[in-house]
Amino acid sequence: MNQLITPALGGLANPLVEKVGSLLLSGRGRTIMGLFADVTVEEKHKDELKITEHPTEVGAPINDHAYKEAPEVTIKVGWSESAGKLNGLVGDTFLSGNTSLNIVYQTLIQLQESAVPLIVSTGKRLYTNMLIKSLGCTTDLQTENVLMIEITFKKVILVKTSETEVVVENQKNPADTAGVSDGGTVQAKQASTSGLGQLTGVADTGGAYTLLNPFS
Repeated sequence: MNQLITPALGGLANPLVEKVGSLLLSGRGRTIMGLFADVTVEEKHKDELKITEHPTEVGAPINDHAYKEAPEVTIKVGWSESAGKLNGLVGDTFLSGNTSLNIVYQTLIQLQESAVPLIVSTGKRLYTNMLIKSLGCTTDLQTENVLMIEITFKKVILVKTSETEVVVENQKNPADTAGVSDGGTVQAKQASTSGLGQLTGVADTGGAYTLLNPFS
């Protein structure tokens, strides 16, 4: 992993850092985990409720047939050389003293590849646990000497899971629900011939029939 952001990755993964960062960045303008752009051209916020397509029974709980998808936000931002220098002078951003616009771009790419949960502060809302879903860079006649980036962030839903062990004595049907145990060496037993086979004499062990040729 590139040395530009390696020192920052360990700290960002800490939930405490995210909580403190949320408090510090709330209401402090538009930043991506402390990294600010020279200009914000556009912000698009997306919150979508996923609704099932099949009919819903009258009186059934509606929340059983719909769920909230992870929020997304798409921003168009631009950096000039002066913005790169200013971010470098701050000293506590991802740039760590670097001022090149190319380094700003490469740093954003590394953040996406590393799947680092970020705190994104916009003009309308503060987001936490955001991953960079897509990253686009536009260069034309007007943006040759600046860095214009379109970034889509999507929230990753974090949950905690736990395991519970139930002793065999407390299970209703231990033979069916207990875990697999080592029964030692088991000797093979000869399978019995089916009842029909015993009467007719034309059945193999296990009940599979063999048709005999009476003329042979």
